[in-house]
Amino acid sequence: MISLTTPLLLTGLTLLALPVIAHLVNRHSRQTLIFPTIALLEAVTAKHARLSRLRRLILLLLRMLAFTCIVLAFTRPVWFNEGYANQSHANDTAAVVLVLDTSASTNQRIDGVSISERMRGTAKQTLDALRSGTDVANIVLADSAPQAMFPRLTANLPGLQNELSQFQPSQERANFSTALGIAGKLLSEHTGKRDIVVISDMQAANWSDFLGNDALSEMLPKGTRVRFAEIKGAARENIALHNPQHFPSRPLADQTCDVTVQITNYSNQTKQVPVTVVIQQGDNQETTQSQTLSLSAGEQQTVTFGTTVPAAGLLTATFSIPNDDLDVDNRAYLAVETSARLPVLVVSDDDPQQPGTAAYYMMRALMPRDDQTDPYAAEHIRSRELADKPLEQYAAVFVGYLAQLSVEAAGAIVNYVDAGGGVVFFCGDGPVKENLAALQVTAGERGLLPWMPEERVRFSRQPEPLRITSGRWQSRWFREFDEQSQLAVSQIHFNQVWAAGVPDPNAEVLLMFSDGRPALGSRMFGRGQLVLAGFSPDATSSDLGKHGTFVAWMQILAKSLRPEEERFRNSPPGKTYDFPQKFALESADGQLRIQTEDGIAVPSRTTTLADRISISLLEPQTSGIYRVTDGDRTLAAVGINVDPRESDLEAINIDRLQGFVASQGVETDLQIAGSWESSLEYTGRPLWGNCLTLAMCAIGCEMFLLGLWRR
Repeated sequence: MISLTTPLLLTGLTLLALPVIAHLVNRHSRQTLIFPTIALLEAVTAKHARLSRLRRLILLLLRMLAFTCIVLAFTRPVWFNEGYANQSHANDTAAVVLVLDTSASTNQRIDGVSISERMRGTAKQTLDALRSGTDVANIVLADSAPQAMFPRLTANLPGLQNELSQFQPSQERANFSTALGIAGKLLSEHTGKRDIVVISDMQAANWSDFLGNDALSEMLPKGTRVRFAEIKGAARENIALHNPQHFPSRPLADQTCDVTVQITNYSNQTKQVPVTVVIQQGDNQETTQSQTLSLSAGEQQTVTFGTTVPAAGLLTATFSIPNDDLDVDNRAYLAVETSARLPVLVVSDDDPQQPGTAAYYMMRALMPRDDQTDPYAAEHIRSRELADKPLEQYAAVFVGYLAQLSVEAAGAIVNYVDAGGGVVFFCGDGPVKENLAALQVTAGERGLLPWMPEERVRFSRQPEPLRITSGRWQSRWFREFDEQSQLAVSQIHFNQVWAAGVPDPNAEVLLMFSDGRPALGSRMFGRGQLVLAGFSPDATSSDLGKHGTFVAWMQILAKSLRPEEERFRNSPPGKTYDFPQKFALESADGQLRIQTEDGIAVPSRTTTLADRISISLLEPQTSGIYRVTDGDRTLAAVGINVDPRESDLEAINIDRLQGFVASQGVETDLQIAGSWESSLEYTGRPLWGNCLTLAMCAIGCEMFLLGLWRR
């Protein structure tokens, strides 16, 4: 049985009148001509007339055949077998949901045609194989936030075809678990035959996340069959840029800043790759640098470019390599926030103006000149002010003598570290154990402290003073200390210290006392870290604060405390990005928005918190630099980059994938789609391609015969 998807187009058969009219117009008119008596030519003339009429009739039939086939092709005929054609009950109709992979890797091209175009062709063929007005279908686009084209299954197959013609691949990762869950929910409304057709480039990095979903059988209605349509011929070689970074974390004015990017050769041969970076400082000044790298098969290298930060503000870097078959990962974007002075916070309940206190020594170590030439702008607050202070604006927090910490103050410190901040906690006078215990309880099971202090030990009356005798001098905390500086540290006397308990397995011991006890340690927590010192710089505990070494070490701490994750700010397309900065209310003035480098506004969300405003970039669709602007001023920026996992085009083992799905009690099979012209047969065989082929053959035969007969 043949079913027409769009039978209304059969009206185009009226065009068959055109070749008939042309045939009649071209017939020779009868005229009487008088010739001399040449009787022998009369028989030849009659014979040629009959042959000419036969030729014209053949040409007419070929033209009518071509017109008929072209019209039939537009009606999209489908051949159904007899058993399927005889189905007449509503619950025997087929319900098909196409899960279409729209991840970044589907942007790759083969012979100038993108994988997404081939997938689109396969999807169209699948819809063509369904009975228009009888079978129902839908399409789920599998990106980071999958969604269906229609809210429910529909018999409007031409409408789905129209929506399919407009879809574009994304620059996101595909969430196949969610996509199949949506497909299962759509099919749960149908009581007949249920099928899910997954059309994908089968990139292993995307499908590996799906393999851990043991709830697949619960997501799909019983009796659902999953069919995989693998797009064969996908390119498996690629050169990609990813993970742009900058060092230091927040460069100061006139300071050298390194911008780096990783480049990976996902191919089986050596490649020579030129890498270019365009660095824009402020709104106008722009510089370009280039390097050429030799990358062996599978090799990854880090490319570093140096620049000098001219002034406070923003610096952006755009890295690029020549385009290849996957262009979306040939660009990487980085936004660098620069400062005239780095803001740090000193939290202490003693008087910073009183010589000998911990606050006094810490403030003077951070700002020894106490003017604008100091690289750090230190601010002092009391512990009771912690709960109301926006700590995220500070590069580091130093804690000295504290009275009893409130629950709110402890929560502010823990949240700051968890979000990426760095805290140095000096143990001196006051309820040290109680305050550290409050932090540990607030942190919960994850734990925050390198160790819990046991008791306070006094060494002022001991024959041998306590000193720091060993440490990890090659770590980033002390790398700038030469041998003379290390010797100076070992000469510092400690009168009172807090004995350390057993260090946590996740802690890093940085300095050791002469009695073998840990003196300084650090521990990562969330995206940040806490450094715990078993001593204090105040005059009653040690003479540490009086040494120039303390000044150098405090400034190193202030520069190094920002964790690795905060040295660069990247986010992939499709994920909402919350800017860490909080902006003053007057900055909004109705003009606060996020826009691309081309000045195009993009969706954003603002939230008012007390006297500050936070802003979020809502699911950006493409990679690039996005700026927070207030009128003509740029307040902040972020680089959005394609997830590096999308760059590895290696395909998953299809047998492994089918085996996993089958293990969940779901029937599967595999179809191979070699090109966008291939047909993924479902319940019927589309014939429109055959009609077009026959039309082309008829036109070709006509042209051949015309050329032959005119010789």
